[in-house]
Amino acid sequence: MQGKVKSTVMEVDERVHTLTESFEPFAPEARPGDRLLDRYADRLHFDERDPTQDRCPYLDEPIARARADPLIVLAATDGSVPQSNQYQAASTAIIYKGHRELERTRYVSGRVTAPDAELNAISCAVRLAVKQANCQHIMVFTDSMGSAHRAVDPSVHSGQAFSLSVCHALQEWFKADDLRRITFVYVPSALRWDIHGEAHKYVTNLKVRVGHRKTDNSIDALCSRAAHSGLDSWSSTFQDPSYRGSEFLELQQPDGRPLQPSYLSGGPWLSTFGHSITEFARVCRGITGHAPIGAYYRRFKINEPHGCTCGAALQSCQHVLFHCRDRYSMHYPRFLGDIASFMKYNPTAFGFNRDPSGVR
Repeated sequence: MQGKVKSTVMEVDERVHTLTESFEPFAPEARPGDRLLDRYADRLHFDERDPTQDRCPYLDEPIARARADPLIVLAATDGSVPQSNQYQAASTAIIYKGHRELERTRYVSGRVTAPDAELNAISCAVRLAVKQANCQHIMVFTDSMGSAHRAVDPSVHSGQAFSLSVCHALQEWFKADDLRRITFVYVPSALRWDIHGEAHKYVTNLKVRVGHRKTDNSIDALCSRAAHSGLDSWSSTFQDPSYRGSEFLELQQPDGRPLQPSYLSGGPWLSTFGHSITEFARVCRGITGHAPIGAYYRRFKINEPHGCTCGAALQSCQHVLFHCRDRYSMHYPRFLGDIASFMKYNPTAFGFNRDPSGVR
């Protein structure tokens, strides 16, 4: 069974952007048992980063050995996504043997994310490297190991077409010689190291504006743009107290700015409390004011005491967090980290003290 899935349009920022990439859920390279990682896992190597390692001298040693070996092809790849939406992303690949540069190319990638641009560059590098004569080992130097792993993953994802081209090229290349292998080596971009530094300089010098003609848009780029549009709309609406609610706790970032929502890596809210569901539930109650406390009981006319055990007439979230010294320690939390500490040292704050099997 063969098939392609192609999207049409996605509305973002009050404009309509066309998704230009297509997907192949039933590609031959994605069949279980025929996938690159199923057949040639022992020929694929990923030199990941060791946090305790000084990466620069570590990289100098393998590249020196590789340059002395006439059977090794080196490839430096990089992608660049300008901050301004007026410019397109770009990708580059430079191929070497020893100290001699064999080929270099750079091109625009359209409106894509940084991982998309990196994947595009890796795909180009692999397709160029497998064409080089007398090559048994390809070493790809990249600052995006996530894109390197995605390059050999033929499943449906943003940039799948580039991954399929990598899988197909390597399948054919491996099939022709049992000694052939490929290694993806991580290079921190900030090092501007050796051949990767050259690739970075080469790709960042390419500046191409988005024109009136149709520009490539990846699914991840459109999803990211839609998410940012939603966050911008939410942040704008949230400035209205009638929308936010009078009981919502205003938190700050360390630089003093109001804490904003984010979807990246779980966002600043969830990532801080992701280790404990019950603790995060108490945090949500405290931030929104929907907690088993006196102010909530009074607001919704629940037959429970409104006062605090310390003697205060009203037990509100503000009182619990900033004023009550009868039951709670570590006051004045303004940042999420402070809230986390407050909940840790005050395990009963904003929690139900009745049988948890009951719900009210």
